[in-house]
Amino acid sequence: MTGPQAALRGLLAGRLRGHERRLSRFAESDWLRYADLLAGALLVAVRRRFVAGQDRALVIRFVASVRERYDATGRDVDPVLAEALVWAALGERPPVPPDTAAIVARTVLLLGLLEDEGLTDRELDEILVAASHAADDSTHGTNRPQTGAPVESDRQ
Repeated sequence: MTGPQAALRGLLAGRLRGHERRLSRFAESDWLRYADLLAGALLVAVRRRFVAGQDRALVIRFVASVRERYDATGRDVDPVLAEALVWAALGERPPVPPDTAAIVARTVLLLGLLEDEGLTDRELDEILVAASHAADDSTHGTNRPQTGAPVESDRQ
């Protein structure tokens, strides 16, 4: 497992000190890979929970729930940005550039999605493998699954 993969795994498993330690040692290439893995993991998690064309209220309620749980100040996660990230993962909006605000929102959304599922360690590892594939596909210009199409981890 690479540094970025291990860091993301630590975050998602709730091992925050190890996550922060790994992040502090990242080189520029590690940060880029971490951002790609985070985006891939969000893509996988969003498509496990939501489908394209569904009622927008479900996404709005989910974003509000996540902000309530993880955004103590109410200013760290822009709800419009968070909703745009979900819709982009479903192919209903253009991708969101990976700036600092988007990375924070992706992290919070991903934590909320995975917490809601109550995943086992094995299921979490499967999502990380699928996230790695999604990140590799986007990095190499390969087409991602069509809107609402299941990703590999969905076909079990």
